[in-house]
This record gives sequence, structure tokens and C-alpha cells, in this order.
Amino acid sequence: MLSSNDKLPRSFGDEYDNHIIFDEIKIIQDFYEALSYCNISFIENAAFMSDAKIFSTSTYIYSSIEGAFESISVLLHNGRCNDAFALVRKYCDSIVLDIYKNILSKQIDKEYYESLTLEAIKNNKIKQWIDAESRLFEEREINNVYKTIKQEYPELTNLFNLTDKSTLYHKSREICNDNMHYNYLYTMMANDASMIRSRKDLWMPLLKSMSRAIRLFFSIHFSFIYVGNPGNMMSSDYMDYLDCGMQPPPGCERWVPNPVQIAFSSIIQKYTPKISKYLLSLDLMDLE
Repeated sequence: MLSSNDKLPRSFGDEYDNHIIFDEIKIIQDFYEALSYCNISFIENAAFMSDAKIFSTSTYIYSSIEGAFESISVLLHNGRCNDAFALVRKYCDSIVLDIYKNILSKQIDKEYYESLTLEAIKNNKIKQWIDAESRLFEEREINNVYKTIKQEYPELTNLFNLTDKSTLYHKSREICNDNMHYNYLYTMMANDASMIRSRKDLWMPLLKSMSRAIRLFFSIHFSFIYVGNPGNMMSSDYMDYLDCGMQPPPGCERWVPNPVQIAFSSIIQKYTPKISKYLLSLDLMDLE
């Protein structure tokens, strides 16, 4: 046990303190912060009738994820690797929820534009979720959620093998589960800062596994946003021009904020080149 007088954040030596995971967490934080800002003025039909008057769920989902990554960074800097892993598992859940929510939103939009009546959006799953009347889906329904995602995005689902229980995605989720539920003694030890300070053989594989999981989960979320809702990645320049009474330059709607490009270059292109090549081939936004 470390002394209660230890300064926070703690130092565990250069190798730990300067681990690449901290740089990549900051890159991902900046990505979600940018998306939250860029989506703050969007209005979703599915959310329009909510009692809470929440018109854009995306901005809050992205800001919540950004906050989770800030917490992960703080926990890691203080030697609480086990708690940090639990938040990585939460991040994985947030991604599935966001993808599924966007699919439902498109279905609700379709019903609304076919009927052109408010009845189509008065009592939908997303509104009920916003108003805390029901969950978006139950854990026992997760297999049906994956099936829905596969039907909507077959190419991405196959690229990431999301429905194959033996793939890296599901293995990474299981590693996160092991840490969240204290399935083994070493996962509990990973929350003891004194053990992190003295046992490189404990924290090194943990940070390696955590880095791999975060990169994979982020690659999945980035890809599904880009393919399903590329406008969510649009920089604020287009609206800024309109707000100033100016005509946006041609192609301005394809521009992305700098943090989006940095995240794409630093993580997607670097660690998932096959996915990067696929996304660039779609040419939906100005990514390089």
C-alpha cells in the first residue's frame, strides 16, 4: 500500500509514465470532444418529442465517452489499472449502444418522412430511452442487436468479425470482463498502486492488452460513424459560414476537424490498414 501522502498523479517510472497508451487516449479524447462540439446543433427526429427536450443525443454520447477516457487516463496515472479496464468495458458498451441507436434513428426518420405526421416520432425507443422510461435494449437482447447491426452494415460487420465469438473483438471484451468482475486474483492486484510500482510483469501485459482493446474498439466506432453518419464528423466550418451570412466554399461539407484527421492517421491507418483502405475507398469525407 502506498502512503496517503503520495502526490497525485503518481509516478511509476519513465517506462510506465510515458507509455504510448497515454498519448493515444489523449488523441481519442480530442476526437470525441470535437465530435461532441460539431453535433451540438443537430436535431434528431427520434429525440424531438422527448420530455427532456434533448434534440441531439450524439453530442451527449460523444461528450460522455470523452469523459470516460479522461477518467481512464486519471486512473492509469494513479496506478488503478483494474478500474481503468472496467471503463474500457464501458466504452465498448457505449459503442454498441451508439451504433444501434443510430440504426433506430434512421428507421424512425424513414417512418416520419413516409407519414409526415408527428405520430411516427411521439413514442419511439429513443425517446423512451431519453426520458428514462425504458432501456434502449436489454443485455439478453444483445445477439439481436448484433444481427440488426450486421443487416444494416454487412461489410463493416464482416471486416471486424463482430458476430464471431472467437475474434479479437470478443476476446478483448472478455479481458475487460475479467477485470471488471475480479475473475482472477491478478486483476484485483492490478488495482494496487504499490503492485503497479514494483511489478512490471503485472502492468506491462495489462497496458498492452488495454491498448489493443482501446485501439480496436475505437477503430470500430470510428468506422461505423464514418460509414453510417459521416455528417457527424463534419467540421463546424460549414455552419460557421452560414451563421456569418456567407456562402460556404464548395466541398466545405466534407471537411473534418483536425482531431478527426489526427485520430484517423494515428490509430486507424497505423493499426488497422485494411479498415483504413476500405474507408478511404468510400470517399465520404476529406480524410487523408
